[in-house]
Amino acid sequence: MRHKKHHRKSNPYMPILITFILIILVGIELYLLFFQNHSEPTLSKSSNTKVEQTTESSQTQANGSEKIEHLDQEVQPASNFANEINQKLEDSQFIGSALIIHDGQVILQKGFGYANFSESRPNTYLSTFQIGSIQKAFTAALILQQVQAQKLSLDDTVDRFYPNVPDSQRITIRQLLSMTSGLQQKIKPTIMMSEDDFVQFSISNATMDVYGQYKYEAVNYSILVGILEQLTGTSYRTLFTKTFNHGLRLSHTCFYNDFIKSSNRTYAYKKVDGKNFASEIKDDPLGFDQEVGTGNVGMTVGDLYSFYSSLLEGKIIDQQIIDEVWTPEIGSKYMGGLYSFSNYIRGHGTEAGFESNARVSKDRQNAVILLSNQKPEDKTLQQLANSIFNSLGPYNSE
Repeated sequence: MRHKKHHRKSNPYMPILITFILIILVGIELYLLFFQNHSEPTLSKSSNTKVEQTTESSQTQANGSEKIEHLDQEVQPASNFANEINQKLEDSQFIGSALIIHDGQVILQKGFGYANFSESRPNTYLSTFQIGSIQKAFTAALILQQVQAQKLSLDDTVDRFYPNVPDSQRITIRQLLSMTSGLQQKIKPTIMMSEDDFVQFSISNATMDVYGQYKYEAVNYSILVGILEQLTGTSYRTLFTKTFNHGLRLSHTCFYNDFIKSSNRTYAYKKVDGKNFASEIKDDPLGFDQEVGTGNVGMTVGDLYSFYSSLLEGKIIDQQIIDEVWTPEIGSKYMGGLYSFSNYIRGHGTEAGFESNARVSKDRQNAVILLSNQKPEDKTLQQLANSIFNSLGPYNSE
């Protein structure tokens, strides 16, 4: 009986103990569940932040233009040296936008004069200008991408694509790039056409002057545009937009038909008898639209530097291709839309009152980009660009 009573007496504690243990276990389980659901996202966020920072850092190292800070903002001169350059631009009555990079730092990026004189709208670092023949460097880069993809060789002849072009069986891609084909185009379009028709018009009207002799003729690059479209099955505009606007994030770069509608566009002026903005040069859709791949793009100074920086860095085409095209043997001769020297490159373009000048060191640490909407009366702005660039380092630009 005592044993039975003792057994009954112990029963009330066991359920309580078991319940208590179960509560503890459930609590631990809930705590672990809560901890996992909250601490893991925090850890993931931290990890993602590190990954994003690492990726961003890698992209910065991979993209020379991203190493240069303040390309996306106005930069007023803040040093004696920068003030001297600013004063030189003002003394020269420069009209346009200027970007000056020295030792990897933007020391000046601003506008001079007016983008629209009648509305008193000033030029700024975001003003867009027609860059003229500088666009040919973009076209050359697209062609060299096809060479890199082994879809094309620099020694391929034009008859592979356009057998009816004079001497097409011996004109090479390299000669088109260097404008040493001897081709010329005397007949120009007189009516508006589609971009493809403009290209075909130029190719159909190509004639031979002196084979193998250098002659600056846009028809060489019109043929390159046609070859690009044959190789890719894509329009030049689409290739350009994908490669440069999207690939390099050039958000202030556009074709002429978009340029004339842009709120940041500039109007071209003619200086007369020493008077700035004396005569506005009217828009010329026919004149610009026929320059498919050769001179119908508008840009800002920052976008143009970013293009050259990416090109020199090997981001658009491999360094091996760059070395093959711009060899020391060519010296200062024209090749691929620019002039290559031992330690810098030079670009230049003029069209309907606009003038563009670019000087960029091959290490991308020094640069002068001058985009103007008023060409001087009796000279170009090349001398001014050379003078400023030579003050940045040992370049001897002439």
